[in-house]
Amino acid sequence: MALVTASLSDRRCTMKGMTATPFFSADRFQYWAIDFVRNEFEVVTVDGQRHTEALPPPTLRDNQVARSVFDWERWWVWNTTVRGDLFASEAYSPMNTDKGRPAVYLDQNHWSTLAWARVDPSKVKNQDELAAAQRIIALAADAGIVLPLSSAHLTETGPLYGDRRYQVGLMMASMSAGWQLRSPLKVWGNELAAMLAGYEHLPVPPSTKMPVVTLEPLAWSSGGPHAHEIDNDLELFQLVLTEPSVILSTLIDTTPLQRSEASAWVERNRQITELFAAEDLTEAERRRRTTGLFWCENIQELERAAAIVGVDASRFAQDADALVHQLKTMPYLSILSTLFQYRHLDRNARWKSGDFFDMLYLSCAAAYCDYVAAETYTGTQIQQILRQQGKRVNTFVSLTDLVAALDRDGVMTASERAARGDH
Repeated sequence: MALVTASLSDRRCTMKGMTATPFFSADRFQYWAIDFVRNEFEVVTVDGQRHTEALPPPTLRDNQVARSVFDWERWWVWNTTVRGDLFASEAYSPMNTDKGRPAVYLDQNHWSTLAWARVDPSKVKNQDELAAAQRIIALAADAGIVLPLSSAHLTETGPLYGDRRYQVGLMMASMSAGWQLRSPLKVWGNELAAMLAGYEHLPVPPSTKMPVVTLEPLAWSSGGPHAHEIDNDLELFQLVLTEPSVILSTLIDTTPLQRSEASAWVERNRQITELFAAEDLTEAERRRRTTGLFWCENIQELERAAAIVGVDASRFAQDADALVHQLKTMPYLSILSTLFQYRHLDRNARWKSGDFFDMLYLSCAAAYCDYVAAETYTGTQIQQILRQQGKRVNTFVSLTDLVAALDRDGVMTASERAARGDH
């Protein structure tokens, strides 16, 4: 691919200053394709010319993706697995970031229900949940809703293996169709940066305003590269072309991965819960101390956000009243900090490694998605927090309740909208 992209870069440079058709245009290309089986890259232009060359040696040890094709007319990426399954992902465009449909975030256990509903409905014993799963599949398949994936999904799919891993992963990749939930760690930093900028009456950094539900490649990652920061068209296009196959291959790789354990994180939070249980404090004192503790435990995040804004974090951190007030205005952190408060003040709380993903990702989804189907423990607490904050409760612990809310709000497939004459 290096020779192809180099020659394309040269051709693009010769066009600078001209008013001809933009180089990266459907008027020039039919498709770009990566064939992972043949290990080659192919470009086909609208006049039928073909250019093919070998790819570098593969880096994926068990790549289950056979072919990825960028469809210039539809602006989709088509992926075919080695088993012959085919599906499309919407491709990212920096010119259009509006999802246009309600975003529904599913916890991993609900994704498994969707997979069984499609592959073997007899595995779903609750008939109401089966019907709800099938309705969600229909909505996602026909432009009714968006089902974003997160890095938590990629991690939690890892321990599965064989056909189950393949079926669950394929369902997630096909139904999400390229949509992602931005890394909660990035959202955390963005909210802090916006909070600091507001406190100091400074402009909010543009990088903190990126959509949380997005088609942007690698948005799920807390690291880089960040597509919205890439100003090289060719480099950005390569990322857009390859991202769906990377996610798909990660999801359906049939080799199980060992689940990582957040043992230090679990132990630290267990100690905090035991500390509060042993202290003789009023309820108001307990709440105030847990709020302060949330910031002490995460002071590095505050310092990183301060560096983005260009202010002194220590001055802001000393103003406890302003900090607590500003915190309540942050969609994600207001939920997350309260969720930690609930757990730290519950002497019966039993911390486990899965809490890390449940708390960080479900809180972020509740703040920025239209609907959330969560696991019962965290979902119930988020419901309580949203009611306490006077916000619409968008979080549910069953697919049945989720679909009831979607029906209540008139969420329909594109075909259903067309039949009604809606535009």
